Amino acid sequence: MRKLTRLWQALERIPGICDVLASWEHHCGEDYALIVPHLQPTDDFAASYPCPHPRDANCPRAIVESGNGVFVAICRHPHKLCEDLTLSSKDALVYRLNLEALLSLLAKALALRIQNSQVRAPGVWALGVSNSRSTRNNPAYLFVFSRCCDFRSAIHEVAISCPTSFVAVAPTSTFLTVDLREVLGRCKSSFISLEERVGLSEDGRFVAMETTESDEFPPTPVDLRHSVVEKYKQDFDYTDQAIYEDAKVHKSDFYKWMRGTLADKSSKSKRIEETLRADPRLRNRQ
Repeated sequence: MRKLTRLWQALERIPGICDVLASWEHHCGEDYALIVPHLQPTDDFAASYPCPHPRDANCPRAIVESGNGVFVAICRHPHKLCEDLTLSSKDALVYRLNLEALLSLLAKALALRIQNSQVRAPGVWALGVSNSRSTRNNPAYLFVFSRCCDFRSAIHEVAISCPTSFVAVAPTSTFLTVDLREVLGRCKSSFISLEERVGLSEDGRFVAMETTESDEFPPTPVDLRHSVVEKYKQDFDYTDQAIYEDAKVHKSDFYKWMRGTLADKSSKSKRIEETLRADPRLRNRQ
């Protein structure tokens, strides 16, 4: 299995996941062939073209149309550090990543059930729901930004507006600061980095990287379990009985879990934890 670091980092280095093919190739490196099938031409021509050896604010090169469908990438540095380059219209065209097509190939590796991914806000896509044991039926959102401040704002907005726990997916964990981990923790939401979760198999398929128990939620502290249950009942108009029936555990086991006398690593405890992290409205649609 091979890691795809360059590919996932490219999604955060290309603003709006739109640029000329040369830029995609530069950022993706050896992973470029994997992304090409998902790059769609737009009707727009780019204003700039990557430099072979970028140095300062005069880079990258500017694209100028010379007529008859021919373009030229012109070095803007006063000392002309790189040669002007003649471009075809294809070279100068902006290509946008077709996220929907790419995500359909990533769904299994991410343990997601894609449901017609839609743009929730600029840089944020509603993907569907999680199939993972620890986050089953929680809604999943993809966050793709080139600036930390935009990523932070988007995470805060979803954390405030989403009525249940959710799964935040991003190309890398570069922008995941300590305070954002706390924000996700407070609403019992989880984070997946494509860079750390999705690799390439020997036969060229996107597959899940090996995960460990550290990827799962820690048990709810015993002193918080009563308040967690009460909040869940209030949010979804639920009862104790509805919770332990959804978790498929006996009433006595549910109250043992509440008191902390049921082993945290038992399958019963884990089912209760999973139930309390999922939106029953989504679960009941199954």
